[in-house]
Amino acid sequence: MDHHCPWTYNCVGYGNMPHFVRFLAWTFWTTSYLFVLLCQRIYSYYEQSDLPIYLISKTEMIAVIFLTPLDFFIVFSQLILLIRVFSHIFKGMTQIEIWEWERIDSQFYSEHLWASIRDNYLNLHGKEMPKLVSWSGSSATMVRQLAEIEEEQEEDEQEQYDIIDGEPSQEDSLIPEQFTMDDMVFPYDFGFWKNLTNTLGSPWMWILPFSGPNSNGVVPEKSQEYIEEDQLNLPWPPDGGSREYVVKNEIDYDKLKQIRNYQEIRKRLDPRLNMSRNEWMDNTGSKLDDFGVDLEVEQEESLEK
Repeated sequence: MDHHCPWTYNCVGYGNMPHFVRFLAWTFWTTSYLFVLLCQRIYSYYEQSDLPIYLISKTEMIAVIFLTPLDFFIVFSQLILLIRVFSHIFKGMTQIEIWEWERIDSQFYSEHLWASIRDNYLNLHGKEMPKLVSWSGSSATMVRQLAEIEEEQEEDEQEQYDIIDGEPSQEDSLIPEQFTMDDMVFPYDFGFWKNLTNTLGSPWMWILPFSGPNSNGVVPEKSQEYIEEDQLNLPWPPDGGSREYVVKNEIDYDKLKQIRNYQEIRKRLDPRLNMSRNEWMDNTGSKLDDFGVDLEVEQEESLEK
């Protein structure tokens, strides 16, 4: 699901996204055309300003004065919405997946996020998550990191942690030192053109009222970049979504002094760092339930698992 649309009183998802985009495109076109006509009418009033007032319909003039700013507001709002929808389509993401990505980016340096990711990996694969390496550095750095990891795995067993009463307890930090948000790969991003055709179908069918996406969306194809570069080997979102763990995330001010990356410092001091998934909000103040997600049902399903 992408979001719940209050205009159509319907959930917009993979199956009806082309219809929603056509709805937006046609309403944007018609309201824009109306705005042009209103502006032309206002200009005609200016040209006829020397004529007697009784030659101009006062009712029509009042309607034009009232409708012009109203229509401009509608056109501007639809333009912003269209840009937002197409930017998400170009990325191969839904609004909820964009929200999840921003949440993980915001909480990347939190203990409870990585406790959830590690536990999700353990539940799916039956073993501890291997150590992660950053692919964003130089080749020499990556080779050195891989060599260090292999030596550690030969000498010691994989770092263990226990979950007691739903709360992970660990001596060392669960946050990987050699892994960054840039190394996180979204599984369904194929580049803007393929993302566009996957969502809206073939270009020659875009204006047809009954055309749909290229697949059913039930078993989505994963990108080659994800297959080659992903290290987590987890479904999206990697922390399992509805599963939450409470872990104390104390600020290490001595470590903060050593960090030279301003963005990383901001994330570590972000007040949303330790918020649960249901509480977290993006920079616009939107929470998960604002997109139409039934949090109570998700919680019940997670308890059943």
